[in-house]
Amino acid sequence: MSELLVFLADVHLRREELAKRDALVRYLAGVSRSGVHLYLLGDLFNTWIGQVQLEDEPELVPVFDAMQALVQSGAKLTFFHGNRDYPIGNDLTRTLGAETVRYSKVIDLNGRKTFLTHGDLLCTSDRLYHFARFFMRGPISGLLFRLLPTDFKYGIVSSYRGMSERRDSMRRGKRHGIHPAKVHRLMRRGVQIIVCGHVHEHRDCTYRRRGRELRLITLPQWESQGAALEYAAGKFTLKTVDFA
Repeated sequence: MSELLVFLADVHLRREELAKRDALVRYLAGVSRSGVHLYLLGDLFNTWIGQVQLEDEPELVPVFDAMQALVQSGAKLTFFHGNRDYPIGNDLTRTLGAETVRYSKVIDLNGRKTFLTHGDLLCTSDRLYHFARFFMRGPISGLLFRLLPTDFKYGIVSSYRGMSERRDSMRRGKRHGIHPAKVHRLMRRGVQIIVCGHVHEHRDCTYRRRGRELRLITLPQWESQGAALEYAAGKFTLKTVDFA
């Protein structure tokens, strides 16, 4: 296992957010070394339509340069599909040689079975979101999307993003977070830790059921400041990433 594991989620970077971009680039530079494994747990960008987006939004190029420098330093990079920028995984695989995870991945943390995912598949109460997800990410929809002109792609992802943002606002104060039944199912499979994003707030809580125990850690989204969850020497630490 790597000496330092880093988990980031829900950066939601937009082209105009230069302070956020620069903070992310600085943080990536700081962990670009051998012995580091960076897990990007989805929604790095607010939207993504493909590599052509870098021509329209060159402000995003420094982030790709930082990820490339990270990989070249000897660090490992694993990208999880999010719900806003899921097509980017294939681009990172081709250009950077990064590992891409579509749904989830299980790793071993000092003997503890740890489940990593973006988090949306754990929020089973939000049926409208899951219907849209099934439609947008199906094989036929994906093929048709790649054939569309760029302007149409932007229109589609903007509509999907708008729906996602509305669902986010509705979720605050309502039960559209991590579903306990999903947690209990993973517990029965021997999972002891879950690390994910998507719910846009930091939680660190413990579930107990029938003699089993599971620790759930969710990552906050990057708004007025960023956050990175680091794991080293058997301990998790949530670190603030300032935009200034």
